[in-house]
This record gives sequence, structure tokens and C-alpha cells, in this order.
Amino acid sequence: MKRNRKIFMRRMPLILCSMIWMLISASCAGKKDSLIVRENPGPGADSYGETFGPDEVDDGSGGTNKAGSNGADSLAERLQVPELYEKSIQSEDGTFQLTCNAETVVPDVSQIPIYKVRPKEIDGEWIDCITEAFFGSYPVYDGASYLPDPEIYGSDVENPMKKKEIHPWLEDPDNLPETSEYYSHYFYGIVEMEEDLFSYKLERTTNNSLEAEIVRKKPEALNAVLYWDSGYYASEETTTYPRPSKEEAERLAGITPEQAQEMAKEYLKKLKLDDFSPQYTCLGVCYYFDESGISMNHAKFIDAGYLVSCTRKVGEIPITEEAKVGNWSETGLDDISISKWAYEKVQFFVNQEGLQEARLYNLYRMEEQQAASTELLGFPEVADLFERAMQMNYKDTDALHTDIRIERVQLGYMRTYNPGVDSTNGVLIPVWDFFGSTECVGSKTQEEWKDQVFKRAEPNNSLLTINACDGSIIDRQIGY
Repeated sequence: MKRNRKIFMRRMPLILCSMIWMLISASCAGKKDSLIVRENPGPGADSYGETFGPDEVDDGSGGTNKAGSNGADSLAERLQVPELYEKSIQSEDGTFQLTCNAETVVPDVSQIPIYKVRPKEIDGEWIDCITEAFFGSYPVYDGASYLPDPEIYGSDVENPMKKKEIHPWLEDPDNLPETSEYYSHYFYGIVEMEEDLFSYKLERTTNNSLEAEIVRKKPEALNAVLYWDSGYYASEETTTYPRPSKEEAERLAGITPEQAQEMAKEYLKKLKLDDFSPQYTCLGVCYYFDESGISMNHAKFIDAGYLVSCTRKVGEIPITEEAKVGNWSETGLDDISISKWAYEKVQFFVNQEGLQEARLYNLYRMEEQQAASTELLGFPEVADLFERAMQMNYKDTDALHTDIRIERVQLGYMRTYNPGVDSTNGVLIPVWDFFGSTECVGSKTQEEWKDQVFKRAEPNNSLLTINACDGSIIDRQIGY
């Protein structure tokens, strides 16, 4: 119960922010139509067979060429993808405006295979690799009984307990020892590195994935839960609470984004994640809450650094970096017995002092190739689906005016799965993501909001995701 309370407290700011934006979104979007262009039939690797376009032929080596092209045409050319996607749509009553002036990002490949994936095994070798990558040969102490050394960390609390070294581990639910009295799916340790103190947490999730978190503890808040958040300066989201200026945050970080990326690359090498690379970097801050309350107006900002989010490449095709976690429940189908499979995340918060926080969530392993190539919709059809869906989603909006601007459109991989059938088998499929900003002005029904302007413009928050194979709309919040 205590650990669940800690997890809830740690995620409270994210929950609050999500609830606030959901209210704002409801004001902007109003009630959606029951049909959003095309119903998503649900993911499944078996639904993606070996298919080729009408003017493509099997090249005899597991790939495809466009008939008569000798492989000369690029994927972007075959799909008729413009370098710049331009479109402007306004509703008849003038309350909705969609403006697309977006660069298009398409992998430099001739085809996009479909792959099956499964959660990466949680074994001693992988846990030892994580431990060594971040802590080298420094000992790990049992976090449940550890108290900071007052001579080093300035605590006035006496330390009557002996530091107990412990080896990071998690029991295998399929091979529990006969003498085990309980199943330990959670590990908490503390590591002293010179005069730096780190917490080290491992957790086996319900679908047998691993979540690992490493956090540098702050002397001024040794017993507080620290929150490293990257949503402050990457977004133009409307906020009413105080926060450090961007200039002050950059000063506290003390390094450049490029230096942050190089630090992340070093950790990727140590973790032997050779197919991962930095895909998104942004400035973030560290804060905690004292006894005065847990609203953002009571947040104590104490540091800043850069979030470097890394994704893998499969051949030359990257997993599209996207902000959402992917483990929400579908509306009306919230069943706690259904095991959720959140997205794979490899993230590092770093600054001039070095690593501040690392997150390794839900890594998976590549399985067999389901299809060497699959037929993709042409971009004109995808663009038409997007434009129709956005107009439908914002039909009868409560906002006095909604302005959506699309600045980047990207074709890349996304992992999907079917939570009602199997949360340990997924598939990598190609999807189109549309990135940009949303601005809602006023409200027709909320008098107190009539002059309010609500903005949201996160560079890695997709406003809509479309399956590149069949044109179905994918909800990134729930993962399919």
C-alpha cells in the first residue's frame, strides 16, 4: 500500500496536467462523431500479410520494385509524398481553421517490412548490464533500510543501521524457488558514488516487461520525490503556475543540447543498445513538493537539464518518437484485469553534473519478420483521411475558435498490440504522425473562459496517427 501511494504521488503532477488538458480539449473538440473516418479493426501481426502494390513485383530477394522502375523510385516518390504538405481548411462558420505547412519525413528505403515483437526478457544478465552501465563497480545498498551518512550528506539524523549491500534482482514468475514465501516483482536500492546519491528502482509489470528508473537525489530534498519534467519549454501550453524562465533553466543545465546527446550516446553504448539513437532533446526542470501541498503553485524548482529521448531504428526505419505513454484504457472498456503494454521508452535527463535521471521502460525484442513488404496508401489518400478526421473531431466545438497548425508529418514505425487478446505479442507497423499546435480561443458555454486562450504545441505530441497500410485511425494513448 505504501509503495502504491508513492507511485501515485510521483505521477500526481502528470495526472493533474492530463486532467486539465482533457478539460481544455473537451472545450475545444466537443463530442466526436461515433465514426472517425475508418474504424480501427484492432492490431494483429497476422493481419499484415505479404502484399505488394498494383504496379510492384517481387524482386526475388524478399523485396519489391515498382514494375518497370528497376528500383529507381524512392518510397516517397511512389507514395507521392510532397516535400512540403500544404493545405488550408476553414469551417463555414469560421470557428475552425486547419493550416498545414509541414515538412514531410519519409525513410530513405524502398519498402517497409512488418515485424513481430515481444517484451525483452528480464534476466540477471540484463539487470547486471543496467547496474554496471550506470554505477560501475559501486555497491548497491538495500533501499528499504538505508539512511544517508550524516558526515557526507549533511543530515542531522543519526544512522544506527548498517548499510546492507544487495544484488539487484527480480524473481521470475515462471520459475519461482520452492522456498520463496512471496513473489518479489519490485526492487529498490541506493547507490553512493563519491558524494552523489542515486535511487535505483526495478519493477516487473503485469505483462512481464521491465521498468527501470535511476534518479540522482538532491541534498536539499533527500526524502522528497523528485519530478523531472520536460513539458515546460518544449510546449507553448497555457500555464498559470510559476516556473523558472527558460534562460534560468539553461543556466542551471550548464550544457548544450548537443552535449546532452553525446552523454546519452555514451549510456546507450554501455547498455549495449546499439540500434538506439537520440531522436528528441528538450529542456526540462526538476521540482518537488513540500508539506504545503502538491499543486503546481507549491512546486519547489531546484534544477534543470535536458531530456534526451532515444528510439531504435529497424534497418533505416526509426520508431517514431512520441510523447504519449500508450497504456490508457479505452473509453467504456476499462478493465483492470487486462494487462496494458506501454510504449518502449529510453530516456536520459542530464546536465552539467552528469546523469540526473534515466528511464528504461518496456523494452522489447525483435521477432520474426511477418512480411517483407506491405502495401501502403498513397499520401494524397492519407492527407484526405487526416483532413476529414480533423474536421470531424472538431465538429460542433465548444470553443469560439480553434486553430490547428501542422508543421511536421512523419512516416515511421509504431508498436501496436491487442490488449484484450495478448499483451505480450506486438507488431511494428508503419504509421503517419501529424505534429503541430492547437489553439482554442474562448468558450460558448463557460462564461469564465470566454476570453481565455488555450495553447498546446509539443513538438513530439502527435495530433493524429494514421495506419499507413489501411488508413485506420490509431489512438496513441491506448496503443492501437
